[in-house]
Amino acid sequence: MRWDDLKYLLAVAEEGGLAGAARALAVDASTVSRRIAALEEALGTELVARTPEGMTLSDAGRLATDSARTITTELATLTERITGGRDEVAGRVRVSSTDSFAAHLLTALAPLRASHPQLIIDLVVATGTVDLRRREADVAVRFFREEREGLAMRKLGTIGWSLYASPAYLGGRPKGSSFLEGHDVVGYGDEIKNAIGPRWLDEHAGADSIRVRCSNPRAALDAALAGMGVALLPCYVVGDRPLTRMTDQVIVAHDAFAVFLPERRSEGRLRVVIDALVAHFARAGAVLTG
Repeated sequence: MRWDDLKYLLAVAEEGGLAGAARALAVDASTVSRRIAALEEALGTELVARTPEGMTLSDAGRLATDSARTITTELATLTERITGGRDEVAGRVRVSSTDSFAAHLLTALAPLRASHPQLIIDLVVATGTVDLRRREADVAVRFFREEREGLAMRKLGTIGWSLYASPAYLGGRPKGSSFLEGHDVVGYGDEIKNAIGPRWLDEHAGADSIRVRCSNPRAALDAALAGMGVALLPCYVVGDRPLTRMTDQVIVAHDAFAVFLPERRSEGRLRVVIDALVAHFARAGAVLTG
């Protein structure tokens, strides 16, 4: 078996088919097909099956793809260690973020265009947790402490949440003895029920007060702007939008982290991306912490 053939299988898995793999590897589709066929012959089993829906990996194909990812990561780490970081920072870095934080992430990484013109950022907006081992992203910005073993973290800073509502909604509303008393509430759905903000609402808002549920803070912001009630929002999401902050208090807060594979810690392109995120949290700390 030629181990180099594994990269063709990995490209098919990551690009979703022969055409995408051929573009990624700058070869024609027949070359990709031929190299995968050679790999299947060497291993004596089918790795890729063609179906009406597209190409799918067999169990053996998934196992081989996992090995290919490991080899790719080890080679990148070896290169970085040997060169000692002398190489110019270049190539693609896939960075995962939530929809509501994407604008801040892009602001943080924008200065890298001038300092590292060969660096390309692929923004991955994800509602769920991306799998770094499967290379769904190289760096993930997460708003919780990653408990799974085998992943490295670097703290970026703190995110603060507070209560907001539109002036039109608040007009004529009596002030209650607590933040939410007498108010309609913009709640959250099951998609993010374990996040710190939705948990606080579950503890403090009566079920009969919630008039709408949203799947993410961006949608909750829109609901508050539409006058649907009081929303608990990350303060950075609000910005200069016409909402009234109902208290100077930060209702809840949590840390933000850059999460990555520990064996890639020394890669220059990942390092500059994470450093840029840390620097942004330092610059925009007042906005992010609330």
